[in-house]
Amino acid sequence: MSSIAAHVSAGLTMYLCCNAQQRGSSRWAAVPFVALAVGPDLDYFAVWFFDYAADPRFSHSLLLAVGAALFVKLTLARSVTANLKLRWLLAAGMSHPLLDLLVGAHPVPLFWPLDGGVSIPAGVLPSAGSLAFDNFYLWRNLLIELGVLGPVFALLIAVSGRRSFRELACWTLLILPIWAVSLTTSIALER
Repeated sequence: MSSIAAHVSAGLTMYLCCNAQQRGSSRWAAVPFVALAVGPDLDYFAVWFFDYAADPRFSHSLLLAVGAALFVKLTLARSVTANLKLRWLLAAGMSHPLLDLLVGAHPVPLFWPLDGGVSIPAGVLPSAGSLAFDNFYLWRNLLIELGVLGPVFALLIAVSGRRSFRELACWTLLILPIWAVSLTTSIALER
């Protein structure tokens, strides 16, 4: 499972990509994007409070991500001042199951109800691990995860902001070493 920080960052990235050209939009307009990116983990409340665990966790399916993005688009399109482009809402919704897939620890039911789960043989992102504040591995893995995702998210925002090729090349050369070290460290982690 990917961390809450990664999911929130993915949602904020999609908001910033969608509204890169718009100035002065409300910060509240980021809420739908973050909600779509974090939403699939709301099923943990059912586990914690009602001892109910869905198997497979259909909340992590692409079908639910598409449905949630369409619902947000149809219900909020007229009431939010920022852009709510469907492609960025879909990207925010699909980011959650795809980030969890990149951890490689457990199968993710991407194609539910057609398939039980998809997994990759080697994880690209570290697992969040045990959610205890005194857990050293939680903080180490969070730092590695943000080192892998941060440069990718920054580049997405820069590209969507229609930066010049020269600016993009400078940004890429600057963040490439951070990304490469974080990625190789993440892949080398024991699973």
